Amino acid sequence: MDSGLAGKSVYAFGDSIVYGHVYPRSFADIVAEQESMTLTKFARNGATIGTDPHASGGQIRAQVEDAPDVAPDFVIFDGGTNDAQSIYRDRAYDVGTYVEALERTLKTMKRKWPTAHTVYVAAHKLGSRNWDTQIALREVTLQACSQWDVAIADVFGEAAFDTRDDAHRAKYTFDDLVDGLPGTEGSGTHPNVAGMTAFYVPVVAAGLQQISSR
Repeated sequence: MDSGLAGKSVYAFGDSIVYGHVYPRSFADIVAEQESMTLTKFARNGATIGTDPHASGGQIRAQVEDAPDVAPDFVIFDGGTNDAQSIYRDRAYDVGTYVEALERTLKTMKRKWPTAHTVYVAAHKLGSRNWDTQIALREVTLQACSQWDVAIADVFGEAAFDTRDDAHRAKYTFDDLVDGLPGTEGSGTHPNVAGMTAFYVPVVAAGLQQISSR
């Protein structure tokens, strides 16, 4: 069945979950191939929404600013995963500062590509991050996305993927490659191929298909 996505273009921004960590492919690559879309990926490992001088990947808004002016059909992005560390562990900034940076990021996307459909991918429940900080960031992110007419591909809310469960952490996340492919027994942050295909791909693909059918 034609999903309406074949031939569409998508720009992908965010952190290692969108990039792929130490593997060059992520759920974004799998979705694009499955739906015959043209993907251009700008995500960087360690990227944050807020400004953290110690974050290795810089700010996601800088990825957006550096991307081509030619509008894609879709923009997908994540964020907040590394911000949770910056806020809780490093005390680099607070949730209010994160919100201000998120709104600047969304404004930049909307100004640069007013015709693109923008989709925020809410990452899975992370055993590797402080839970209360995750919930606080989730609440303000969903609110901002609603205000800026950004759709949600809600892996956090719609998928069972929860690496507070040690079985999920071990089976579906990786830190290192084994024979060139993502392994298992990860820290709970980076989905391996099984985690991507079981949880991320169905939610993100369904979200894009729903938008395309409107």
